[in-house]
Amino acid sequence: MLDRSQKISLIVAPHGSSRSWTRVVSLPTLVGIGVGAVTVVVLVLGLTLQVADLSARAREVAALRRENAELRGQGRRIVELEAELARMQELETRIRRWAGIDVGARAPGALAAGSFDWQREETLLAEIPSLAPLRGWVSRGFERESEGHPGLDLVQQTGTPVCAAAFGVVRFAGWDDTYGNLVVLDHGNGFTSLYGHNEALLVHEGDVVARGEPIARLGSTGRSSAPHVHFEVRLEDEPLDPAFLISLPG
Repeated sequence: MLDRSQKISLIVAPHGSSRSWTRVVSLPTLVGIGVGAVTVVVLVLGLTLQVADLSARAREVAALRRENAELRGQGRRIVELEAELARMQELETRIRRWAGIDVGARAPGALAAGSFDWQREETLLAEIPSLAPLRGWVSRGFERESEGHPGLDLVQQTGTPVCAAAFGVVRFAGWDDTYGNLVVLDHGNGFTSLYGHNEALLVHEGDVVARGEPIARLGSTGRSSAPHVHFEVRLEDEPLDPAFLISLPG
């Protein structure tokens, strides 16, 4: 049984000091202090574990939120891609009918219904040259007459990057007496695009370029009176009005 009258002396002597102090406490007081200290340590450990658990849960919730946001973004991208694919298929059909080409006679790699490979189809969507090569204003439009103008002239400052209207392969990159520094891209599916009067060329024959990738710098070479890019689109070598395919920049 605990003797409540028992006293215990606590002597504290700081290291390197000749002084010390003594405190006399009862055994129950000392036990109470010990129990209190143990209780505080247990509470601190418990709170630390709870904080660690809450932090882990917060990180898990944040990761789930990011994953959910990514899934929502992918869902929106799929819907946009489906709409773009449908638009491109309709556009291709209209172009072929307009040009008098058999709609059923699609070249290898044409947009196809059936088994749907998203990565493949997203690449194929870029085959139709529907991106304006630069932001500028039209100084001369498309003229169908035999002696007309088979493309668009887009004006901008010398040195402005001229970009590919679609994914494609460089079929020609060099000098032309009429178009000066000229780039011709083959987009497959019967589509080609032409970019003339450039100050400098950034690609070589055989290069594969992405939609929107710079392929030249705008200039005024060849038969040109001012800095601009002459932009043509052809389907089975038949000139098309580029304004029919692209959204003209402002």
